[in-house]
Amino acid sequence: MFKLQLTETKIPTSANQPKKRQLGKLTESSVPFIVFGLLWYLPIAQLSTYWAVEPEYSFGWFVPVLGAYLFLIRWRSRPSAEIQRFRAAIWIFCAAGLALFPTWVIAQPNPDWRLMSWLLALETVVLSLCAVYFVGGTSWLKHFAFSICLILTAVPWPGALERAVVHVLTQFSTSLTVAALNLLQIHAVQQGNLVELSTGSVGIDGACSGIRSLQAAFMLSLFLGEAYRASFLRRSVLVLGGALIAFGCNIERTLLLTVIAAKEGLGSMANWHDPIGYAILSACFLLLWGLARAISGPLPMLPSAEARAPARFPYRLVFALGGWILFTVIGTEIWYRAHETPDTVHWSVAWPVYKQAFADIAISKPEAESLSFDEGRGAEWTNEDGSDWVAYFFRWAKGPSRSRILARAHRPENCLPGAGYKSCGDHGIITVQVQGISIPFRALDFEDGGNKVYVFFCLWEDGLKSSERPRIEDKWSRLAKLRSVVLGQRNLGQQTLEIVTTGYGSSEQAEAAFRREIVRLIETEPNKLVVSNR
Repeated sequence: MFKLQLTETKIPTSANQPKKRQLGKLTESSVPFIVFGLLWYLPIAQLSTYWAVEPEYSFGWFVPVLGAYLFLIRWRSRPSAEIQRFRAAIWIFCAAGLALFPTWVIAQPNPDWRLMSWLLALETVVLSLCAVYFVGGTSWLKHFAFSICLILTAVPWPGALERAVVHVLTQFSTSLTVAALNLLQIHAVQQGNLVELSTGSVGIDGACSGIRSLQAAFMLSLFLGEAYRASFLRRSVLVLGGALIAFGCNIERTLLLTVIAAKEGLGSMANWHDPIGYAILSACFLLLWGLARAISGPLPMLPSAEARAPARFPYRLVFALGGWILFTVIGTEIWYRAHETPDTVHWSVAWPVYKQAFADIAISKPEAESLSFDEGRGAEWTNEDGSDWVAYFFRWAKGPSRSRILARAHRPENCLPGAGYKSCGDHGIITVQVQGISIPFRALDFEDGGNKVYVFFCLWEDGLKSSERPRIEDKWSRLAKLRSVVLGQRNLGQQTLEIVTTGYGSSEQAEAAFRREIVRLIETEPNKLVVSNR
């Protein structure tokens, strides 16, 4: 009989070493991707609110993708890595990393503060450039810098610069449109940013002025210049040509829409607005692409990468950065959530439906989409003394950061000049006492065809206690923005009330009438809701 004996075979420990070593290398190489993925989440999360609510920056959604594409094609042709010798890069890396915390904390309650968006994007770019320098030296820094910096084209321009460019382009676009219409034997007269036709008035807004296409064309020109590896001179020509193409396409769009309005009526514009816009946008892209191909030739062949491997990343820095990012995000959430307070009593508008000639003002679909309000209404009426009144009340719910941006984007000093009104006086902030609440209004004077127009505008944040509200004179200042950080005020509800009156001989008479009228218009009952026109 045979006896089967089982024995235990021990695998040498050295046989497991390659697997452990391979797993360790995989873990080690994945850490920088995770950390820098978290890092890039911060500016993209901050900027995405602008990309979602500001049509001028809607192209921003494509910029991270295009930047990643440029980085990948650059990776395929990367030069030989060099040993980095500039030790100050470590200090720059640490300074940019430390700056993430205050920037992120301040940006949370102030999503409309464009300086914070710029700082956050620049800090991310600097950290990424330093990381590239650590592993590849100067040659890698030059090779990958453009693809990393492309995100800066999606950051909103400074407000003063943007308003100045919009004003100039809108005026120029309106003038060219009126001149072209008259050449086509269509009678048209320019009134500010309005084109007066026999069928009505057509407004030339910021989108139709060319600013939206100009910003997108600037980004696309830079992207195509990098993709085609164009020289500096050719890239400059491409950027200039892209700006001219964008503006010319918008002139054509405006002209087509106004011709339709003149021949078929203003109501027909809504049917053609989006199709013409998409067609012109496609034509702008194709023309710009053709220009890039004409001045740069076909896409260049990518050389193979050099053999020398990159240097080892300083993992102490990357682990420190990862921990700091987690502390920044988690600590910020804890701070603001700890300061959340229950809603206080809201105030809204008691519409004077009993007034003479009271009527609702219809809010068009494009206007509603632009404002993106949660509740809103507009109305007009006539008082016993013969004065005419117009009021618009909009409310944005608490929570989304877009509320603060939208509430502050459409103010009378920005919008009324575009409708042909001429600013002729700013009386600053006046305060009215209504049912125990101090409500600030900004008093502005305008002229419309020789008639005086008096405007009173209020921007109000829901959910604040009286002791937490900034002083009236500080409401729009940087001090008020920083104060909201200290008090933990984030994602508050927003509401605006704009009242326009005519028929008074002076600003003093208009203000006195406004103070009498506002007492009857404001109500604080929390069960009263504003009727939505959306």
